[in-house]
Amino acid sequence: MRKFSRARVLLAVGVLAAVTGTTGAASGRAPAAPAADSAARSDCRGVGSSFTDKLLPGRCLTNGGYRLEMQYDGNLVLYHGGRACWGSGTDGIDGVWAEYSGDWALDSPSMTLESQFGELRHYQGKYTGLHKTGNVSLNGKGEVWIAYAKFVSC
Repeated sequence: MRKFSRARVLLAVGVLAAVTGTTGAASGRAPAAPAADSAARSDCRGVGSSFTDKLLPGRCLTNGGYRLEMQYDGNLVLYHGGRACWGSGTDGIDGVWAEYSGDWALDSPSMTLESQFGELRHYQGKYTGLHKTGNVSLNGKGEVWIAYAKFVSC
């Protein structure tokens, strides 16, 4: 078996990363939205245009040409047609799901991305006046709302 030096292996990994366009999690840059070709392979199961409990891997919200998909790779991604507009940057962690919390707690309403390791991301929504109900919804303009606060859009 051939022996490789650590420097050669690191050089090869660096060249491969440059060619494929991938970066490490510690790069300090914001997570990029996934490539459009991953959208073309989508086989998500549409559950409507909103959810009030959990959005499990392989499920998505759809409205018009927009799709908010909880992918099997752990990334929550907003698509317009075949183009990714926004990604949560949680890809690479199996078993991630989105969860809406609309209870009367101080930080409600909110959506979190959860895994068997605990909470990965926390996104805050807001209530208006006496309206203490809500959901996570995707409208026909490509806007994702957490209760009465716009979260992201295409």
